[in-house]
Amino acid sequence: MKTIIAATNFSATANHAVAFAADLAQLLKARLIIFNAVDILPVTTDVQVPLDFYEVAEEQADALLTDLVLEMKKRTKNEIVIEALYKVGTVVNQLELLCGEEEPVAVFIASEFVTAFERILWGTHSIPIAKRSSCPVVVVPATATLTDFKKIGIAIDLEGDDPVPWAVLRDWLRQFRAEIDIVAVSPNAELSPREVPLTIDVQEQLDSFKPHYRFLANDHVEEGIREYVAEQKPDLLIMFVQRHGFFHKSVTKSFILSPPVPVLFMSPKVK
Repeated sequence: MKTIIAATNFSATANHAVAFAADLAQLLKARLIIFNAVDILPVTTDVQVPLDFYEVAEEQADALLTDLVLEMKKRTKNEIVIEALYKVGTVVNQLELLCGEEEPVAVFIASEFVTAFERILWGTHSIPIAKRSSCPVVVVPATATLTDFKKIGIAIDLEGDDPVPWAVLRDWLRQFRAEIDIVAVSPNAELSPREVPLTIDVQEQLDSFKPHYRFLANDHVEEGIREYVAEQKPDLLIMFVQRHGFFHKSVTKSFILSPPVPVLFMSPKVK
């Protein structure tokens, strides 16, 4: 049975991402794990906490997870297996350990996956989760709803030189009978000699899905991709986190923090 992990800190946006994941789990007949981490405060912080802080936090997490599981079971009409799990530790590390144990189809998180208190200490968790996870991560906008992934856009970095996890990508696409767009943005719509090999690789790897190729001319990659989303309205956008090239740092960070549609990120650690 396939497994989906939905991470929450019990904020409204995080629980919305859980609901989105539950809808997809129901569609795929997958098992859903709703996960929460009781974060350990860094030793460098001056924040004073009560001696029973973690005990109370664990009790609260357990109670909130129980309520959320009941809500999701009702939402999915008890058609899927839903489990709850919490761990004490940093959410990024604990989630990565869970990914190694469960090998999920994906982890679902909210773009604003942080409380006001956590933001002071760490900033949002969504960026390191999406950029470093060894499994695919779907960042869910606060207003996203799921009917099905009928149209999927795959943003390709023509300047990137990191390996693309083609096998994982194909496995993802096979789950849906979706129209596939290959989206590439460059200063002009014509391919340079350096960009041609990757385009050939895309054709070889994804030809069975009969994708449409959309080469967009724009000096700003982020702007070009957002224009594609606004015009073509995909149900899901897929991006690859790159160490080098156009998708390095700022572009992927922008789509993590402000996704126009649900965005699936595959980091270099995804194999």
